[in-house]
Amino acid sequence: MRLPHRSPLEALYEIVTATTRGAEPALAKLGLTMPTVYVLWAIDPDEPPPTMKTISERIDSTKSNLTFTTERLVELGYLTRTEDPSNRRFRVLSLTPKGRKARKAALDALNAACPLRKLSSRQLDQLFAILGPTLED
Repeated sequence: MRLPHRSPLEALYEIVTATTRGAEPALAKLGLTMPTVYVLWAIDPDEPPPTMKTISERIDSTKSNLTFTTERLVELGYLTRTEDPSNRRFRVLSLTPKGRKARKAALDALNAACPLRKLSSRQLDQLFAILGPTLED
């Protein structure tokens, strides 16, 4: 029996922790950790390749941490890091075909492990309606 949550933050933390823990075996098979998944997740395959600066802002990461993480993803064959054709001072990150598959597999694993999947569509709509305003600036 679980104890009642003392705060909304604690409840959210437990959901994220359960999701991460449940997805870890599938992520490990892909050679991924949560920081590497965050980078893959932040790259929308249907948009032009983002700059490292853009990804850094999206995942709230320092440049040095992002460089380390992207090097790992390049080694795995999931990303390419090339010069931005419009500004040679920047680097862009592109998903490789293997990276697109890994991104999808990682997000599928996280979604499958998320305890919120137990909610009905109606309950999820209600949850989104409640949480939505909390994320507005």
